[in-house]
Amino acid sequence: MLKLQGYTAWISVDGQPLDTYAVETSLATNEVTCWIPSEAGKEFSVHCQNNSAPGLDTIGAFVFIDGQGCHGSLFERWNVNHTVKFSHAFVSDRITKSFVFSNVRLTDEDEFVDASSADLGQIQVRVCKLVLGEYYNPAQNQLQTEHKVHERSKKAVTHCVGLGEETMVPQTMLRQSQCIGQPLAKFTFKYRDRNLLKANGIIPVPALSKRKASQEIIDLTVDDVQAGSSRSNDLVRGEHDSQKTKETERKSKKVKQEQKPSVFVEVIDLT
Repeated sequence: MLKLQGYTAWISVDGQPLDTYAVETSLATNEVTCWIPSEAGKEFSVHCQNNSAPGLDTIGAFVFIDGQGCHGSLFERWNVNHTVKFSHAFVSDRITKSFVFSNVRLTDEDEFVDASSADLGQIQVRVCKLVLGEYYNPAQNQLQTEHKVHERSKKAVTHCVGLGEETMVPQTMLRQSQCIGQPLAKFTFKYRDRNLLKANGIIPVPALSKRKASQEIIDLTVDDVQAGSSRSNDLVRGEHDSQKTKETERKSKKVKQEQKPSVFVEVIDLT
């Protein structure tokens, strides 16, 4: 969860708030930015809570999806800790569709090399003082969910926000509003595939547990062989029967020396 200036914002999947990473706060712009993991096919909801003291101002929270204004909701003036939730986008005055993380569409068309929005891959909540205007049909607020990204940009953004299941709602009208001054608080959630966040060090990866040392001791020693600088490798496991091993080696060396004047070196491949 992100907190700033008496407001709290978070994004939930399966009813649980997502963990936030690499949180950065700018008091100069009243903005908090973070990274969250996204999973294609998962529905999500956006939440904002007013923890500030009650007042006379009209204050609302507005959601921006991949750089596009979606819709907003007013906080109740005298309701302390009032929370607003956004989980659907209007496609008409009677139909909404749920927010869902989706895969971007890749293309090799050169016209899309720099065409993707700079805000693709982020969800933003803005809390503002408002002046209310006229009512309008929510069908005018169509959310663009078809995003094409050039293959060369795949590593930067792999997910976008799409629309899921359709829900029938009572006929609804939205009301125009205008923000007064700069936002009281701005929360920016940059979403990426979890593995991508791990690969870039944004999500910490637990250190691999060290392997338990083997109780079996393997001693790799080298004994001189009577033949100038030539040496033979002896592989000895533990110290058990070490005397017997040495006696066997001496007998083996003797036989080999009688058979050939040169020394036979046995090579043991340990790779």
